[in-house]
Amino acid sequence: MTNQTTPLEDTRDLHDASREQLFALLNERTKELGNVRDQLLKTQNELLATRKKIDELHNSTSWKLTAIFRGPIMRLINLKRTWGVLAFDVASRGGWYASVAEIFNEIRSYRLQYFRRLARYIRSNGENDPAPGSGEHDRNDYTAWFERRRATPSNVQALATYGQQPLISILVPAYKPPLELLKLAVDSVMAQSYTRWELCIADDASGDPALEAYLNELASKNENVHVVFRPINGHISACTNSALTLASGDFILLLDQDDLLSTDALQRVAECIRSRPDVAIIYSDEDRINEDGSRHTSAYFKSDFNYDLFLGQNMVSHLGVFHRQLIVDIGGFREGLEGSQDYDLALRAMERVQRNQILHIPHVLYHWRAIKGSTALDHSEKSYASTAGRVAVRDHLQRTGQRGEALPAPGLPFFNRVRYELSPADALMSVIISLDEPVEKLRTMMAEMWRTRGGVACEFIVCSAGQFSSDDLLKGFDADNAPEVSVIRTDRQTPLPERHNAAVAQARGPLCCLVSVLFTAMSQDWLEELARLAAQTRVGFAAPRIHNKPGLLDHGGVVFSDAMRAVYSHKGKPKGDHGYQGRAALQQEFSALSPALLVVRRALLTETGGFGRDFSGKLALIDKCLELQRQGLANVWLPYADLMFTDPVYSGRTNILTELGLFSPERKRWSTKWSELQNDRFYNPNLSRQGDFSLNWQV
Repeated sequence: MTNQTTPLEDTRDLHDASREQLFALLNERTKELGNVRDQLLKTQNELLATRKKIDELHNSTSWKLTAIFRGPIMRLINLKRTWGVLAFDVASRGGWYASVAEIFNEIRSYRLQYFRRLARYIRSNGENDPAPGSGEHDRNDYTAWFERRRATPSNVQALATYGQQPLISILVPAYKPPLELLKLAVDSVMAQSYTRWELCIADDASGDPALEAYLNELASKNENVHVVFRPINGHISACTNSALTLASGDFILLLDQDDLLSTDALQRVAECIRSRPDVAIIYSDEDRINEDGSRHTSAYFKSDFNYDLFLGQNMVSHLGVFHRQLIVDIGGFREGLEGSQDYDLALRAMERVQRNQILHIPHVLYHWRAIKGSTALDHSEKSYASTAGRVAVRDHLQRTGQRGEALPAPGLPFFNRVRYELSPADALMSVIISLDEPVEKLRTMMAEMWRTRGGVACEFIVCSAGQFSSDDLLKGFDADNAPEVSVIRTDRQTPLPERHNAAVAQARGPLCCLVSVLFTAMSQDWLEELARLAAQTRVGFAAPRIHNKPGLLDHGGVVFSDAMRAVYSHKGKPKGDHGYQGRAALQQEFSALSPALLVVRRALLTETGGFGRDFSGKLALIDKCLELQRQGLANVWLPYADLMFTDPVYSGRTNILTELGLFSPERKRWSTKWSELQNDRFYNPNLSRQGDFSLNWQV
């Protein structure tokens, strides 16, 4: 007779086995924790021992006796580096004469104010760098800047009563909020200068009697406040969807439970809707406030919609406003992506509309509260949000038929970078070098380009006035692993655009890399990374990060910060400095890119007529960038491909448009053709007209 176990005994055995596995896992983790603790203790002891040795060294007789020599030596080292940086800076300004002239022009413009600013800068050892209009404040002192421009009921004009008056539904998901902070958030809604709104609050089973009493009282006293209490906790996506069911407005606005709206937020949103009735998505600039609301910091003055930058960071939140029916149609917030649910929502909504239906309001309308546990204070507080954000981007790529992967951005792991797949059909690059440099220097550059190119094949086409052959350029290459090289002989007077056009006509690769600077070093796989991006049909030109010998960013994306001023974004920033809100380290679109090195699809360039003759030199390449942007293509800067040059003669100008003579016909043609550039959509009017991403104190 066989023994048969009952279901209860089976369950007990399974439970015992699971418990044993759990205890085994717990013991294993405890052992690992002990090892980590021992390693930490060992490291701390080593650190203490090292500190002791340093203290002994500093107290030694030899250290004291050599102090008199160390100072001058360090000053010489610093002087050498300073002189190296100065050489590139002077070259960027067009030489010593132009540099001095620029200083005198600034003195003539600002007179006594110039010397006052200089005195403050010197007295503060460079820590207080005033700008025109900032008075005694540093050019980046946002707290002072904000206080001058704070929106208050007394200085906000009420919206006129005629025309479209959209109903705006404000969605607030709440879960165990600090009650005083929630009240302040609600008060910021009540204080709005625009009054056609409704407040929709969903409580996610907080279980807080005081909160429940407050919300019930709020709803009973205000007919435009609606509240729902969820019976079970479902997290923020489900909670916000519950708030969405209460909404009846034309548009919805997302507000976190402890953040604030500026007094004029809804008014500016309503004005935006009135001016563009077809708008589907609206977003604004934002800043951060401390826990008691006494200090405003870290403003993010955003560009107009920048798709590539948006894939790297959620620039739509905050303040994010969406057409309600659009959000209903896409199914509201997606559960499972908590922490980046608003990012995912914006990505899915964006897929349903035209880019010109996404509008940016260049005003700080949202105050993000920086408290413990908030990513406003520290991105690492919610690391799961970064992971969810990359999932949202990955899913967006799949839905839109783009073949690529979402990865942590180098140096900024809480942001993203997209790395597209490279089709075998696009894996041949024609590298076109238009330079009149000695053959030895060209050969050295080509060898380094070939060595670091990554997973692409390439041919070299050299346009030069030099008296050399392709065989001369191939000396030193391995005969079994050498590129194809051809030479187009030109005159030294042959303009750069004509050289590029001639070489493109001869090129075989589906992609062309146009080079007009003598580079000495490249990051590994630089050409492959540029090929992955430039092969995308939505892209016009792609360009890399280019730094100089001192290690400073020299050529980046081009910012048109004023009517006749164009600068390289974040010029002079050292590597590792992520720049303004990460914009010195993230892939993004610009109106134009540096002519130093551009990658483009050959078919696109030939179909659009190549480089025109309206402008000479490198301005013809910038002009072509702008033409492709006007046709709806994106010029994208890729900081993950990095090249270096060492000769100051190749430094990017501090104002690229100085190449247009003051009274030249080219200057007039440029002003006529590109008059809209004084409001560059990838910059912000609240930022300095110098184009350096500091605050504009003269708005």
